[in-house]
Amino acid sequence: MLDQDYSREEFFIKFPNAKTFPQIIINNEHVGGYHELEKWLAFNSPDQDF
Repeated sequence: MLDQDYSREEFFIKFPNAKTFPQIIINNEHVGGYHELEKWLAFNSPDQDF
């Protein structure tokens, strides 16, 4: 979703529970914000081109 822009309305439709910006998606999986990314990286090894 890199280089994909959303309007404010589209963003909240796509991520209705988001409390922070940006929202991170890896391998088409919604991870969340920065803190969720830290937790995700602690337990996962992303593909080379995530």
